[in-house]
Amino acid sequence: MRNFKGSLITVLSFAAAHFFVQHTHAQNVTASVKQHLYSYNSKTIQEKIYLHTDKNFYQTGEIIWFKAYAVDASFNKPLDLSKVVYVELLDKSNRPVLQAKIKMDSAEGNGSLYVPVNLNSGNYQLRAYTNWMKNFDEAFFFRKTITVINAQKPSDVVRKNADSTCDIQFFPEGGNLVNGLQSKVAFKVSDKYGKGIECSGSIVNENNDSVTAFHPLKFGMGNFVFKPESGHTYKAIIHFGNGLTASKQLPAAFDKGMVMTLQENAAGINIAVNGNIDDRSVYLVAQTRGIVKKTFSAAVQNGAANFTINKSELPEGITQLTIFNENKQPVCERLFFIPPTGNDSLQVQPEKETYGNRSRVNLDVRGQNIADRASASIAVYRIDSLQQFDDMKLGDYLLLSSDLKGAIESPSFYFSKDKDATAAIDNLMLTQGWRRFDWKNILQDKAPTLMYEPEIKAHIVNAKIIDVRSGLPAEGIECYLSVPGTRAVFLCNVSNDSGHVKFEMRNMYGAAEVIAQTNSLRDTMYRIDVQNPFSEKYVNDSLARFYLPVNNPSTLAEQSVATQVQNIYTGEKQRQFTDAAFDTSMFYSKPDLSYLLDNYVRFTTMEEVLREYVQLVNVRRRAGKFHFDIYDNNSQRMLATDPLVLLDGVPVFDMDKIVAYDPLKVRQLDVLTRRFYFSHSVYDGVLNFVTYKGDLPGFELDPRATVFDYESLQSQREFYSPKYETDVQAGSHLPDFRNVLYWSPNLKLTNANASKIEFYTSDKKGKYVVVVQGIDADGKCLSGTHYFEVN
Repeated sequence: MRNFKGSLITVLSFAAAHFFVQHTHAQNVTASVKQHLYSYNSKTIQEKIYLHTDKNFYQTGEIIWFKAYAVDASFNKPLDLSKVVYVELLDKSNRPVLQAKIKMDSAEGNGSLYVPVNLNSGNYQLRAYTNWMKNFDEAFFFRKTITVINAQKPSDVVRKNADSTCDIQFFPEGGNLVNGLQSKVAFKVSDKYGKGIECSGSIVNENNDSVTAFHPLKFGMGNFVFKPESGHTYKAIIHFGNGLTASKQLPAAFDKGMVMTLQENAAGINIAVNGNIDDRSVYLVAQTRGIVKKTFSAAVQNGAANFTINKSELPEGITQLTIFNENKQPVCERLFFIPPTGNDSLQVQPEKETYGNRSRVNLDVRGQNIADRASASIAVYRIDSLQQFDDMKLGDYLLLSSDLKGAIESPSFYFSKDKDATAAIDNLMLTQGWRRFDWKNILQDKAPTLMYEPEIKAHIVNAKIIDVRSGLPAEGIECYLSVPGTRAVFLCNVSNDSGHVKFEMRNMYGAAEVIAQTNSLRDTMYRIDVQNPFSEKYVNDSLARFYLPVNNPSTLAEQSVATQVQNIYTGEKQRQFTDAAFDTSMFYSKPDLSYLLDNYVRFTTMEEVLREYVQLVNVRRRAGKFHFDIYDNNSQRMLATDPLVLLDGVPVFDMDKIVAYDPLKVRQLDVLTRRFYFSHSVYDGVLNFVTYKGDLPGFELDPRATVFDYESLQSQREFYSPKYETDVQAGSHLPDFRNVLYWSPNLKLTNANASKIEFYTSDKKGKYVVVVQGIDADGKCLSGTHYFEVN
């Protein structure tokens, strides 16, 4: 008995020690993975952009209205980081046909794109991103398909026909097939445009013996259970409804490895791990949008381990479940989706359900449990055989589409009450993966190369200074950027060790001509290469093929005529823009001296002007060249070097050119009679000559200067909606063929009171839909729809 007790104590002590070591090791593995992920995320905060458009089907000559929302990619809460969003409309070859820079303020902004009348009919990709987002995978830019019809160019559209091209892919659950281990295998069969294809198939071995059969559930996706055996190869034989057949080899199975199987029940999910390797323990890390939510460890017994997760412990959206071995290597991985459970609906209530033409519509929009004030946008548009209801929603996008690579067919289906929605979304999780980061990079603390900085104040113009003698970037070269005008913009900066120089274009709206140059007297061997601010990386996903609408051709003709009529009668009103409120003072704020030259005797030479009535400025000639000396009253001394001299905001380095300039073209002269510090430079005073139109009339620029057209932040176009408040207005003979009755990107929602919306119907009868989308400060996405009729 004494020996037995001693042995028992020894065994228990050994077991306790073994448990302690195992438990400590488990903590070390999961804590290490968690720390690496936290470190990665702390260095690489990411943004998401969402655009709410007024609709998704347009005639050429119409306007695409949109509002941009910016959120943090991890928490899906409004993120006031970038102050500029880039919006593009791309054709099927990824060529931009329209581009705009949109000002963001408090994580939101809005804009519009006029669809040119010469644009070809087709499907286009509307995409949006920030400069900071260009550091990461372009697959996570916002993307939305927009359809454009040009009824005047019918040769550019095609009629629907059969296409035998297809793409067949197989996705073993967890990542790999292992011989002798049963796995769930998901599949996706789609055409070359990414649209799922209905089919049936079977898995056969090398002897053409059938192993199992399969059939897609939805959108060409489904799954089957399969156990590969060593020494065999397998392929799929797929039959299509048009009588065609295709075959596809299954991924090769490994002899050693692990597989994972997820089973969902009402309360939670069970994850089984099976393998034929020697690991004594495995570890599960569950993370959602880069934030670790749960970690587990489990002992491997007889090649198997199990984990159970309560679904209430996981947030809404996509959770990535990764199995690690004892060496912190990820060996299995899959995604799991938790659907939203909260009530994000808004009550949209009109006074009545049916209206006449040119009638006033009053809407109440009311929300519940809104955190602080919520920002929202509202569109009211007509539904017909061409324009269907656009069911893309902000909340659906943030939880699903924004965290998956590749196009998702009918994403709204996965949020519906359809009986197949739960199974279909699991197939989607199996066939698409999270790719915002790579575990290998994370575990090696390898952060992505950040080439683009966030534009936290204004749009940044980036350029490279190149030494023309060597073709290499030049460091330490002062560069000047000017936008001529009566309220000219002048900026300067110095190139860094990679030759990069940047300029923050604050308070710039609309199109302008920009001049970039170096000092023409000193830095004559350098070239300025201005960089394209728009991303030149594109996703290879094909846009859905465009087909000519063949049903109800009269609707197409009717809409085309309506658009032309609207542009004829209300074109001017649709081209009205709101002037942005910003500080119009010059970069030096208030000058020490300012001269309106028309208030003085007009001399015929600039030398006389400067000598006769411009105080504290002396004109001298040294070594045959003119120089300007400024006397600083504060220091009671003459400043040592020539001041910064500007003509309409453009620096002039040769004083002879200013002396030779016609003074009758100059309206005003501002003078700073003190040492002036600006950016990285110091100037002994400033002379700013301003012409009447600010366009440098008759002045010859240095031939080495870089001159380019620059499109700054987009000015906000005003949405035109006529009012019919009186019988005279309602009886106007001017046609009103609007199919978008109302658009506003500035709707504010609160818990306290309903928001009141007022607009008028047009001459077009039919069914209309009201769509409201928004988000509050806590990241709660809000949406509401309502239909009404116009008779």
